[in-house]
Amino acid sequence: MSIGIEGSIVRLNSKEGASRAYKAAYELPQDIDVAGSEARLENGVLTLKLAKQIPVSRVTELAVN
Repeated sequence: MSIGIEGSIVRLNSKEGASRAYKAAYELPQDIDVAGSEARLENGVLTLKLAKQIPVSRVTELAVN
């Protein structure tokens, strides 16, 4: 099983030669923090724990004259 994460999209693909082919993509409401996420495959059950990425503020302050 391969898991790809790009922003808020999670893609799941079975590897070549697997007994069953599986391919899916899910769009989540918020971007994912890859460093804080984990995946586990146990007894044929895939468990994903996906951490939310904290949004970065892009506010720019202007000086008042």
